[in-house]
Amino acid sequence: MMYVRFEPISTAFVTMGIDPVDMLNTANANPQHILVLPPVTDDLTINAHTGFNVVDGGVAVRQFLESVPGRNAAWLDYRDEGFVDDLLPQEIAELLYLGHRKTHMSLPFYYKLQNQYARVPMNSGLVNSYWRHPEMFEAVFSAAIDRHLRELLNQQAFWLRLRRHEKLPQLPSSVQKTWQDKLPDGLGFDWSKAKVSAQTVIIPLVQISERRLYVGVDIADVPSSQVGQLVLNRATGTWHSMFS
Repeated sequence: MMYVRFEPISTAFVTMGIDPVDMLNTANANPQHILVLPPVTDDLTINAHTGFNVVDGGVAVRQFLESVPGRNAAWLDYRDEGFVDDLLPQEIAELLYLGHRKTHMSLPFYYKLQNQYARVPMNSGLVNSYWRHPEMFEAVFSAAIDRHLRELLNQQAFWLRLRRHEKLPQLPSSVQKTWQDKLPDGLGFDWSKAKVSAQTVIIPLVQISERRLYVGVDIADVPSSQVGQLVLNRATGTWHSMFS
């Protein structure tokens, strides 16, 4: 299941099924330095000023975010090495709260860090992600759709799998805007019920109880109702969505 809900006031997305690797697989400017919120580990550099782990350098950041610990970590980016040393005690306390409570006291964008993102996974499998420029989320969502689609096709019988010369089109912004008004209430993409043929891939769009997701109920047991479909025409390489 992929899930996304947008909170316009906090420019935050609550998501499921979207991983850091999806950010790395876009043309967006990827983080070059990240501040990792507790728990602290000796496996990473510890910043003496904050007591938090830091990862510096684009290659090191990519390697960390592609790992299992990186996928499960809460973190913020920062623009330049050394910026973390300028954080005030109150700001460090806010970050401790963000890491512990999985929600913000104030929006986690700091002048001293010049950060663009904050990502806070929750125990339920949902993720709170904050975007200084929320329009950049579209490219990350498209990359997540591409990753899930490839996994789905590669699980099919050989005549329905991703063909050697088949190029999967990116999910365009115009299609994503067709469900923009539904994101404040949350929208699910149910890959478990996707229908695959040689001509099309059809992914059900569902309304789902986020409250049930927060209490850690298995996704398969959470009630949902179909509200539409996301359709890929494999012959023409085009996406479109339909709502009931």
